[in-house]
Amino acid sequence: MRYLPSTYYKPLLPDGRAPPMDWQLYGFLSANGWPLASNVSKKRLIADAVSVICQFISESSVGFGEMRLMYESIDDISFVCTILAPFLILLEMMLRAFNIVYKRNSFRSHLDEFYKKIYIECDWNPELFEKIRRQQLPTKYSTFGYIITLVTYVYVPVSGLVLGQRLLPFPVSYNFDTTASLPGYLLLLAMGLWTGVAVVGPLVAEPNILAMQILHLNARYTLLLRDLSNIAKNTIEMHTRGKGEDTVSVTSRFCYGLSDIIRTNVKLNDFAKSLQAQYSFRVFVMMALSATLLCVLGFLTATLGLSTDNIRFISWIIGKVVELLIFGRLGTTLSTTTNALSTSYYSCGWEDIVLHSTDAAENAKIVKLMTLAIHLNSTPFELKGLNFFSVNYESVVAILRGAFSYFTVIYAYR
Repeated sequence: MRYLPSTYYKPLLPDGRAPPMDWQLYGFLSANGWPLASNVSKKRLIADAVSVICQFISESSVGFGEMRLMYESIDDISFVCTILAPFLILLEMMLRAFNIVYKRNSFRSHLDEFYKKIYIECDWNPELFEKIRRQQLPTKYSTFGYIITLVTYVYVPVSGLVLGQRLLPFPVSYNFDTTASLPGYLLLLAMGLWTGVAVVGPLVAEPNILAMQILHLNARYTLLLRDLSNIAKNTIEMHTRGKGEDTVSVTSRFCYGLSDIIRTNVKLNDFAKSLQAQYSFRVFVMMALSATLLCVLGFLTATLGLSTDNIRFISWIIGKVVELLIFGRLGTTLSTTTNALSTSYYSCGWEDIVLHSTDAAENAKIVKLMTLAIHLNSTPFELKGLNFFSVNYESVVAILRGAFSYFTVIYAYR
């Protein structure tokens, strides 16, 4: 995002350099989702508010047209599902996109904290940075399914113009003739195209930035576990080497190191809470509507067969299923890592430090620190959707099973 105008927020690393940013994040711009700079002028804020209002009007117009057409075709379940699929996608993204717009200021602070405290730079740890980059590749590739679907919808009015027809990207119905007036048609066409881009843009951007934050946070926790596993051994070695040269006791040296780890642990937990606050509602919407959407898309795929129109539904199914599986894996990985923290504190070798010490007061201090650390990590972090469900493999499997159950019911009803 380093090539953005100065009115947009640009994240910076602790040394003031711009971090490498994936092109997918530009998708936030299509739905006014990327935060503005903190010092923008009042005119820029007014222009942004007008753009958000126009976006809402555009998406609401398309949604109203789709609902009206579904009502008019209520007896034809196959055709209703053809309209219901893009309507559900639009509904999901309107809820998610406007929640992004609503939280942009806190999102800016959240990103600033991420890049300055959590993000692992390539120069600092190249091996870990490359590992994270490889783990993020599936998320980047899975979003191409959404782009393919958008292209198929955009192709409809483009091909119509070539053939001398006035078509719209999405099947809609209004109480007036959309092709009677050229200016009116062009306005509806622009609204439809903007809606398509505004829907797909955040769908491409948000999974990538969320996956990146989860992976970097998990890597930080992993480094914390590594430091914790070596703290007793390193403390005893340092104490042995410095014996007779300094007056720091082995227990004090251990407490200093353990206190640093606990402070880092608190910072990571605070960022995890910020992550939960940012994405809780959007994760809930994404997963709550996934079963119904996959059911409708599966029904369309089964009934339309191998056709050109079916490409849009197949590509969306692939993108959605892969996205759910990826986040199920990421959520499970992060909860597994944080679940190991309390056990790792207890197994860090503090007993060896006590054996090397004869100071009862210092030993009691170690026990208190260990109790505090274990209590701090008594509950592993889980990314949740409004506390209704956690993002893990079990939730994803339940969604896929529910989608298949709904599909069998609708297919039998047909």
